[in-house]
Formats: sequence, structure tokens, C-alpha cells
Amino acid sequence: MVNHAKLQYYKQNYCLVCMTGLLGCRWHRYKQSTRDSRKRDLVVLTLVLLTFLFIDFLLYYVLIAKNDVYNLNWYIFWEFKKWISMHTILLAVVVTLFCYLFLLMILSVCHVINGHQLYTHPVHIVFVVLCLCFCIAVTIVLDELWKTEWAVVWLSLKITGPFLQIGVVTIMTALTWIIAKQWLTLSTCCVQFLWLTVYLIVMSGLYISPLFIDSPCVKVIKDIPQKPNIIGHRGAPAVAPENTLISFQTAMNYNVYGIESDIRLSYDGVPFVFHDSTFRRTTNIADVFPDYIDSSVSAFNISEIKQLNAGSWFLKRDPFGTVGDLSEEEKNNYSSQSIPTFEELLKFVNKTDLILMIDVFGTSDWHPEHNRTIEIYMEMIRNSGIPKSRVWVTGNHKDYNVTSIPYPETNNPVQYVMQDNFTHVNFEHHMLSGDEIKEFQKYNITTNVFQVSAVWLYSLYWCMGLSSVTSDKCHVLQRLKEPIWHLPPRNYLILWIAVDVLSALAVITIFIVQRIHHNEDAINPESVSLNSRTRISENFSSTRSRRSMKEKLLMKDVTADIFDDPEGEDYGIEANYTVQSLDGQAMARELRSNRQQDDRIELT
Repeated sequence: MVNHAKLQYYKQNYCLVCMTGLLGCRWHRYKQSTRDSRKRDLVVLTLVLLTFLFIDFLLYYVLIAKNDVYNLNWYIFWEFKKWISMHTILLAVVVTLFCYLFLLMILSVCHVINGHQLYTHPVHIVFVVLCLCFCIAVTIVLDELWKTEWAVVWLSLKITGPFLQIGVVTIMTALTWIIAKQWLTLSTCCVQFLWLTVYLIVMSGLYISPLFIDSPCVKVIKDIPQKPNIIGHRGAPAVAPENTLISFQTAMNYNVYGIESDIRLSYDGVPFVFHDSTFRRTTNIADVFPDYIDSSVSAFNISEIKQLNAGSWFLKRDPFGTVGDLSEEEKNNYSSQSIPTFEELLKFVNKTDLILMIDVFGTSDWHPEHNRTIEIYMEMIRNSGIPKSRVWVTGNHKDYNVTSIPYPETNNPVQYVMQDNFTHVNFEHHMLSGDEIKEFQKYNITTNVFQVSAVWLYSLYWCMGLSSVTSDKCHVLQRLKEPIWHLPPRNYLILWIAVDVLSALAVITIFIVQRIHHNEDAINPESVSLNSRTRISENFSSTRSRRSMKEKLLMKDVTADIFDDPEGEDYGIEANYTVQSLDGQAMARELRSNRQQDDRIELT
């Protein structure tokens, strides 16, 4: 009988030594085994693959969530009273784990390509399990604290989906070389048919997946809508301290359509520009009023508020990583900023043609003007001389004769807006669909989406036909001349079909080539090993390969449990004996003598 076990060669190959050493800590040539991988090795490979795919998804999530990084950091600040760039920390950890798991995958693939046993060191297995636990824990925490971000991830597929499909098809086509080689070594036709069916289902799903990708960026250039207007969220907070006059001036320098701000009421009834409920985050209140750090902003009168510095915190914390690009003159201007009053903001806007969008905050029951807070705001707007069409007040304030821009939170926002005859509507960036934008356009209703800072998200809404966005990074979005990508439907169809056809042809070619190689290897003299022990075993149904004598004698210092051979098939020689030991040489001579006797008995 012919045994197709590949003979073991021990040539000086430092690449193979590094490959087996990094994955299985097998740094010696004689420890490199070309035996078939064991079941537990395949289980470990499956675990590594699943963890790698999990970390891929988590990395994609973190990159997409960069649009809302400021909100995450702001939430952490209110929980721990300290500004921490949590997104940067999470991104660094995820990238590190991705690189580690990517290295393990590359080493595993190299083992398969070179025909080596897939032995993974237990230390790697422990780290992989820890990585998997980390991914699961982070996913649970993000789902609890940042549930709305899943909608953003789903929305991102509308713009990244076509490229992800091309990338995955390319990767799967490249891996087909390994898949086909391993498929041909399967034991029975039934098993081959099963795995081939699974492979074809996966590839077919990838080929037709563009049918389910509804990207608004797939349109001819003449159908691309007008660029959405940009409203500076609290001015230009990425390059200047938020809600200060210098921030509003900086936003205007970037040719924004308007500015957004937040209005609160002081204890003595003076409206001022501020967002947070306390002064802790964006002022130096710890130096001026250390005993009132977490007191409500409405508990201070305007003279006390004017004593606070509203710009030095920006230079100290650098929340957007832009302070290094500032000149010394700009830094000096920022460090002297104070909290502006609403009257100062209105005077600034009145000198420009900017749109002013304001969020108005009420006051607590203990405030002297609790019942008149909103009325005080509206009275100042009416007395400012700014046209009604240029002042948008978020929320439903139609009773005050101002342009209200509500936040529809119903299942049918179009019906809600039409019932109250609103002309403007404001949505969070994950709540508005392309169909709803078209529906609002039909009734000439202006749509605004707030907190759009990522270029991909702005490009997506650009292709959807959105009217305007509120952004922290007006300096970035204003430079865009067109969406980051767009393709005519015909060109995209050609690209899609070309990729699928080339992939299918490559897959067929790979299977044919691997089949030819497999047949050649079956009759290769180097893969044929004849011995009397194998011929005697012809009467038995089991034809398992046995460890070659040379490999067994060379495996010094390798524990026997690395291999799965039953004790009855080890020729009676312990694995730790080597040709350098006298006992080993004696046992080898005895074995050769016994084999010669067996051969003579068989011939008779």
C-alpha cells in the first residue's frame, strides 16, 4: 500500500523558524512538524478567526463613531468630573489588539500555505480569549451608554458598503487558493460537497450584495443636489473656545451659513451665552469661585459671570487637537475671552447676514424669573431688529412669533410638521432618512441635521439633498467641493459586474490549478513511503499515517502530547530518545532487526 505522508526535511530556513517560533514557540528546526493539524489546533484557529472578525467590527465602529467623539468625552466628563479623551484611548486599544490578531492570522495562513502543523502556543490562546472577552464587554458597555451609535454604523454602510463589498470579494478570492487546497484533502465526497456548498453560498451572497446596498452617492453628477449649508455649532468649537465671540467670528471667517448658540438666564435676569448647566468644564471657576464649582449657572448674577474666563480651558485641554496649529496672537486672544451676553451675540449677528439658531434653556423653580424665562429671550429677539427669518429657535415656540425649528420625535415626522405648519425642522444625525428628506422637500420644508462633523456623513447627507447641517468642524466641511465619492449608476454597475466576473474566473482557475497540483503530488516519489508495516496493515480498514522514524528520533525535548498518535503506533520507541543517545541507537538497531524478520516471515 502507498502512504502519502510527506517526508520531513530539516533545511536551514529562517523564515520558517520565525513563523513557527512566533506562533507556537517552536524556534528549532527539528520542532517544525509537517504533520496534519489536530482537531484542537483547528478549534484554536476558529477562535482566532472569530476574535479577529469581532475586533474588525469593533475597529469599524470606533472609526465611524469619531463623528460623535466630543459627545462621548463630554459624557465621561460629567460622570468623572475630568476631561478624558476616551475615544482616543479606546481607538488605541482596539488598534493594538487588531494588529496582534492580524499577526496571528498571517502566521496561521503561512502555516497552512507551507504545510506546517497549526500549533498555537497556550500563551497566545490565553491572549485571544482575553481579547474576545474584551470585545464582548466593550460591546455591551457601548450598547448601554451609546445605543444611538448603532444607527450611525448602519447609516455608514450606505456610503462604505460598495467599497466593503469589493474589499471582501477580493480577500475571499485571494483566500480561495488556500481554501481549494484544503478542500481537496478532505476525506469523503460528502464532506467535500458540504463545504463546497457553504463556500458557494458565501461567495454568491457577496456577489449579489450590491443589490441590497442603497447608496445615495450612486447618481449622475447633474443629479447631485446643492451643497448643504453649514451652521457653526457654538461657533467654530474645533478651532476656538465654544460660545465665545471669537468662536462666532472664526466661524464667519469660514463662510458658514449661520451659527448656533445656547442661551441661559442669570440670577438677575440677564440672558447670556452658555451651554452647560455648570461652569466647571469651560471656565476657570475653580480659581475664581472654588466653593461653587458645581453650582447652577443660573445662580450667578451677570457681574459674577463676567469675571470668568471662557477661553483658557480650550488652550489647556485642546479638545479637538488643534491648539498646535494656532499662532501666538490667536492664543493670546483666546486666553482673554469672557462669556458673552445674549445682547452682545445679537449685536454681532445683526452686523452680518448670518442665520442665528439658538437653543433656549429654562430655569429652576427657585429662580426669580422662572415663569418669564422664555418670554425674556423672545422679547430680546424681537427688539434686536434681526428679521424673523434669520433667527431660528429650536423647539416649539410658535406662540412667540418666531421661526420655530422643532425636534420631531414621532414615527411620522412629516405629518407632525405639516399639522402645525412648521417651515423648518431639526433632526439628530441618525434619525433622518433620505425618503423623509425628499418628503420634506416636496412641501418646501427646510431640514437641518445637527452634529455632523465627519466628512463621510456630510457627503452622505449632501447626496440625500439635505438643506443644512450643524457642525463642530465647519473649517473642514467648508473646504469640500463635492462629496467624497459619487458614481453614475452605469459606472457602478460596470464596476460591480467586473469585480464579480473577475473573482468568479479567478476562483474557477484556482480550483483547477489546485486540482492539478493535488494529482501531481499524489504520484510524486517524494510523497511515497513504502514500508513493511504499511503493507501488513492492508487488511485493516484504518490507513492512518504513522510518524516517520527520522522525525521520531529527532524530536528531542518535545513532549509526546504534542502529537495525537496512540501509544500502540509509536514502534515502541519513546519520543525523547534521539540518535545521539546510545540507548536510542541500540533501540534503532533492534527495530531494524525486527523489521527484517517480519519481512522474511511475510515472504514465506
